[in-house]
Amino acid sequence: MSSKLATAKSASDVMSQGIVSVEANDSIQDAMQIMTEHHVSGVPVVDEHNRCVGVISTSDVVSFIEADQEAMEGDIARTENWFNPETQKWEESIFSHEMLGEYDLVPVSDAMTRDPLTVGPAMPVVRVAQTMVEHGIHRVFVVNDDQRLQGVISALDFVQLVAES
Repeated sequence: MSSKLATAKSASDVMSQGIVSVEANDSIQDAMQIMTEHHVSGVPVVDEHNRCVGVISTSDVVSFIEADQEAMEGDIARTENWFNPETQKWEESIFSHEMLGEYDLVPVSDAMTRDPLTVGPAMPVVRVAQTMVEHGIHRVFVVNDDQRLQGVISALDFVQLVAES
C-alpha cells in the first residue's frame, strides 16, 4: 500500500484547505454562483468568526426552489432536467437557471442544512470515511474545538488517496 495512504492517519492529513464558503445572509444566487465558479456541489456556511453553522448544496437549493414553487399558485410553465452530483443521477425539476434570478434576495439561511456533520482534525481518516458512509454524505467539514472551519474532506479526496497508493 502507498506510503501516503498508510501514513494518512488523521483528518488534517487529507483535508483540503483554503475552501470557499458563504455566510448565512448571502443570497442563494450568490451561493450557486460560487459553487459553479469553483466546480463544487456544496459549500460550508460560516458565521463572522469562521465557525461552521451549516452547509448549502445544489440539492438544498433545488429542494428549496421546488418547495417554494409548489407553494405558489401552481402554474409552473415547464420542468428541466439537471444532473444531481449528490445522487449521481439525472433528475427532473421545476428549477431553471432563469428562475434562480428570482432568488437573488433570498438568504442562504432559508435553504441551508443547519448543524452539518463535522469532524476534528485528529479524527483517524478511516473513521472519517466510515462516518461519511454511515451518514450517506459526500463531504465532511473539519473544524477545531471552537467549531472554526479548518478544511473539508470530500469523497474525491478518498478516491485520490487510493489512486496515489
